[in-house]
Amino acid sequence: MTNKDRARAFIKDAAIILDEASLSLQHAHYHRVMRKCQEAVELAVKGLFKSFGIEYPKSHILGRVIRKELAKFALFDREVLDRIAYISDSLAFDREPAFYGSIEGIPAAELYDQADAAEAIENTKWIIATIEKVISEEGN
Repeated sequence: MTNKDRARAFIKDAAIILDEASLSLQHAHYHRVMRKCQEAVELAVKGLFKSFGIEYPKSHILGRVIRKELAKFALFDREVLDRIAYISDSLAFDREPAFYGSIEGIPAAELYDQADAAEAIENTKWIIATIEKVISEEGN
């Protein structure tokens, strides 16, 4: 299996997880939407890293690596690169509270609303589409 094949598999999984997030939105499980979107974005970004042979950290917070490593390939203009990094890190920072609630004791299910979840889904769709386009343009 080539790096491109692995990247495509990561993107496929990210799309499936995005579908799960959409289902959670329909059921008003907004904290689950946040978790699923974070997972989908992380897989999509790591798929892009795989596609270009970039070693990535075993971490959920990828913004610094996105900005540093992907800039070397000139795949995106700075604005797009910054948006990918911002969305990825924002969702990563929401990951833990979306699982366990806030440190103040607010349950996860009460931390997020429909607007938060809808924004997370739209951002995740954009990232997956943006990354799919780059991977498909690379060929092989």
